[in-house]
Amino acid sequence: MTIEIKPLSPDLAETFTSYVDGMDFDHAPHWKFCNCQYYHVNCSSEEWRARSSAQNQQLAHENIRSGIMKGFLAFDGDKPVGWINANDWENYALLADNEDLLELEGKTGIIVCFLIHPDYRQQGLAQSLLKAAVDDFRRQGFDRVAGRPFLWSAHPLRQYHGLPSMFEVLGFEKIAEKNGELTYVLELK
Repeated sequence: MTIEIKPLSPDLAETFTSYVDGMDFDHAPHWKFCNCQYYHVNCSSEEWRARSSAQNQQLAHENIRSGIMKGFLAFDGDKPVGWINANDWENYALLADNEDLLELEGKTGIIVCFLIHPDYRQQGLAQSLLKAAVDDFRRQGFDRVAGRPFLWSAHPLRQYHGLPSMFEVLGFEKIAEKNGELTYVLELK
């Protein structure tokens, strides 16, 4: 298996939304309509649930083309097999009031989502995507990268933020734990 990791770009907008649309979300059917826009929309839970898949897909296209949405797609040949949503935390409207992130000085990138094709799970692909994102944040001169992984043993397929061990392997340190939510940070400077 030869995996190529590419940064999300406007010419990959349709590829991205087709990849999400083709995923099996039986373990969490309400995720299918997200198109990785949850963190880009600052609204109530009720307003979020009222949004349609078409609205979120259109917003994904707009955000990708405008450069607001960033991340990396992994490909096995021409087939997309993995995704990491990695961006400047200030590009996520939902995180605008996050106390842990507001306390960090300088430029902070954050990892908010992984989406790995079922046939490619448990093979280190998410770890490779995380490393690609960290390396890119470093190249761009970010001060640090944050992640919010968690362990949910009752529903391991729902751990879309990644696992703490993935972040720890790359040197991330836990800086906060509130109500079961973890915040990990890797200082880049």
